[in-house]
Amino acid sequence: MKNVVYSTTRQWNPGDEFILMGTQYLMEKVIGKHNPIIYNRNPQTRRARKFDLIKAIDNLVGKDFVEKFLDNSVKDRPEMDYADMVVFAGSPEWRGRRMNKLYESINTYQLPSVFLGLGTSGPFSFSPEHFSAAEMPVFEKAKLITCRDEVCHAGLQSLGAHHLPCPALFSSPSYRKVTKVKKIGILYGTSSAVACNNVSDDTYQFMMRNYKAMIEQLSPEYEFEFIAHYIDELSDFKKDFPGHTLRYSFDAKDYRDIFAEYDLIVGYRVHGIGMCASMGTPGIMIAHDPRASTVKGFLADMVNLDCSTEDFMATVNAAIDEIADRSERLIAHRIATEQAYLDLLRPALADCQ
Repeated sequence: MKNVVYSTTRQWNPGDEFILMGTQYLMEKVIGKHNPIIYNRNPQTRRARKFDLIKAIDNLVGKDFVEKFLDNSVKDRPEMDYADMVVFAGSPEWRGRRMNKLYESINTYQLPSVFLGLGTSGPFSFSPEHFSAAEMPVFEKAKLITCRDEVCHAGLQSLGAHHLPCPALFSSPSYRKVTKVKKIGILYGTSSAVACNNVSDDTYQFMMRNYKAMIEQLSPEYEFEFIAHYIDELSDFKKDFPGHTLRYSFDAKDYRDIFAEYDLIVGYRVHGIGMCASMGTPGIMIAHDPRASTVKGFLADMVNLDCSTEDFMATVNAAIDEIADRSERLIAHRIATEQAYLDLLRPALADCQ
């Protein structure tokens, strides 16, 4: 059975694990059952310092002399000689210092690689200015590259990259047509969480203002629940929305059951919107950073931070009124996108099965 290494994060951002779920769904359709192994980019597990004294000492003696890497994932030592293939499961962090070990191993063992659903938060070019000497040959030899946003696609277009929705669109293996809105999910966030799992003060204030207006205006007719993705959000929620229900789990797979309860999802988490889209549930995205464009691939509405509460509510009410048609379009979009992925993956990996 093949050993496939997936680049992802574990116990850091559930959104990354939603992308991984969708990527595994696609890969299994193409290469069948395999052993999934992860290269864990969790910053708690892999540091990305420009100069890391501990790692320098370990490298000097050729073993984990100072620090033991105990995570159940790809280690710096021993070598990655067990791998048959590497799959980069989306997200913006697919190059850089935290990824050095993976790229070096791909080059050392000439491993076939696939990049699915890459995203970026700013323009770049495929050149030594933006890519390391280890990264460039891996991209040049890649079996397939797909990008989830237009900026990333432009940066990798010279390599024959394809522009397709993020694989999180397949994070749920099942889906349903929503015919009526009864329960609305709200993605909660706070400015006090750790970097990369927080929001700006402006975004936080926007959410507080508009979430409260939505509940006040619609709660007599619809049920509301909040969803958190990161543990730092739990404490602040009790202060912001006392008496309301917040759903959270340490296990990203539990969100399949959580999100399945909603008929509409509203919030700022790109891949919370994405997992709901995979289920046929329409979404409204609060576009607070450049990554928000990813939700175009989930057919979600986008509202900017300069949107008035009146316009925000008009967007929510329009989604409620059109829910059946939007859900039907979303399911058709998922089916068509899956076929597009498989039509690219099957010939690309024909010699890897």
